[in-house]
Formats: sequence, C-alpha cells, structure tokens
Amino acid sequence: MSESYRTITTKLRDIRPKAIFVDGPAMHGGGTVSIPRSLIHGGDDLKFDRLFDGDEVTFRVMSWKAEDLGFA
Repeated sequence: MSESYRTITTKLRDIRPKAIFVDGPAMHGGGTVSIPRSLIHGGDDLKFDRLFDGDEVTFRVMSWKAEDLGFA
C-alpha cells in the first residue's frame, strides 16, 4: 500500500522535536492542533526550521491525519 499525502496550508504556531503545532481549520473550531513530524512528508519537514510563529506554511501530511484534523 502506498502512502497518501494531502497538501494543507495553515499558520505555524510552534515547532518541537517530535511535532509541529498549527492553526486548525476554522470549520472545526479552530484552535491549535498538533501534527507529529513523522506524519509530514520528509521533503516538507525540513522547511519548518526556517519558519517562525505566525508564518503561513504549505506542506504535505498523511491523508488520514489531515482528515482526522478536519483539513480534508
């Protein structure tokens, strides 16, 4: 089974070694949600080290996680 990714665009809120924190979709209550870095496409994970709180970011995350958080 191949891995399926969904591209999402949101605002970054925090970066930790094992997860990133971003603004959740407004239609699902907004707020900050966490996404494990292991579920982010490896090519996109590298860009987080150059970003700051409030920066808009577009990246690929595993489809099932995007759906779980309401991004799909």
